[in-house]
Amino acid sequence: MPRPEPGGLYEQRFEVEGSVIELLAEVEVEGATLHLRDVAIFPTGTARTTVGAATVLRVLRRELLRDVQSYGFTALRIIGTRLSGTGPGRKVNFTIDLTEGSQ
Repeated sequence: MPRPEPGGLYEQRFEVEGSVIELLAEVEVEGATLHLRDVAIFPTGTARTTVGAATVLRVLRRELLRDVQSYGFTALRIIGTRLSGTGPGRKVNFTIDLTEGSQ
């Protein structure tokens, strides 16, 4: 997959306990920080998945961070609004330092 470019979309698929979960977000780049805005995380197809949020986040943390690092970014900022689950409407805005030794 090519390096995410400002104004583009970041799309990725992850396998989580037999389900395929997709991530879609708008891309912004500020220096060595990749910003993923309006992040949407959802299962593929019409079937609902029974995979819990904690499991999805654990896989995303492992695989998404590795992907972002491979593009040469040193930080990842995720910005969005929770639409379902616990606390819909809650704003999400956090930054993860990807430099060696910080994880």
